[in-house]
Amino acid sequence: MFKVGYITIVGKPNAGKSTFINKVVGYKVAITTPKPQTTRFNIKGIITTDTSQMILIDTPGVHIPKDKLGEYMMKNVTSAINSVDCIIYMVDATKPKIDEASENIIKNIVSSNKNIILCINKIDKIEKSKILKIISTYTSYINSIGGNFCEVVPVSVYKNDGIDILFRCIEKYLPEGEMIYSEDDITDITEREIVEELIREKALNNLEEEVPHGIKVEVEKFKKRKNKDKQAVYDIDVNIICKKNSHKKIIIGKDGLMLKKIGSEARKDIENMLDDKVNLKLWVKVRKDWQDNDNYLGNIKNKI
Repeated sequence: MFKVGYITIVGKPNAGKSTFINKVVGYKVAITTPKPQTTRFNIKGIITTDTSQMILIDTPGVHIPKDKLGEYMMKNVTSAINSVDCIIYMVDATKPKIDEASENIIKNIVSSNKNIILCINKIDKIEKSKILKIISTYTSYINSIGGNFCEVVPVSVYKNDGIDILFRCIEKYLPEGEMIYSEDDITDITEREIVEELIREKALNNLEEEVPHGIKVEVEKFKKRKNKDKQAVYDIDVNIICKKNSHKKIIIGKDGLMLKKIGSEARKDIENMLDDKVNLKLWVKVRKDWQDNDNYLGNIKNKI
């Protein structure tokens, strides 16, 4: 009896959703940073075993949209909630308070009428005695609005603790069926998209608070060739789009040092991914309204 299905992972920013996807897939398909709203569109991580194929969907962190970008991000979340077989609601054990954002998430997933698994992450960072209190708090709230968790699984993604239990729980709620993806597939996003995300990750980690969320990364050229020694080399040209001239100066940095740092760090990850040498060129361009311009939001809009 083989089972197959889609599982959405939802939660507030920094609950550990992207880290979880990367961990269980065994490959970096989703970027991770300590900053909120890192994930902008739904990313699938595909896990195939002898008994099931689980298609895990990493969603943007739930927040109140301030522009079209934010609106499309939240539409990605809604789409992922309504079109799956099971939902994992991931909670950061170090920040267990149920605030307005948490209430909105729980209300949305309850209204979907899907099986909901409460996954309490980062249990390695708290006293074990606090886990039961967190479970009680969230169970009481979801019951108060007419919902329930079909399973509750405390985990530590960082220490790989409880992941096997979580997978066994997920399989219970998946329908029987044939594989949707090849058993070798691990994600549905392209190499170009991963390159864009890796560069954005380095920008998020290196730039000041205001700047990185106002940037978009676009690959203009992605071409493989042989060098004079007949070794494979990728020529990759990339535009980093930002909102303000002042941001452009920050991204480039004094004597171009910040842009060089972002490029150097990104190139290492890209070469690891492609397993070949990379000739990476970065340009910074200002587009003041890009976050409200559908011409720049196509890839995010198309993921809905």
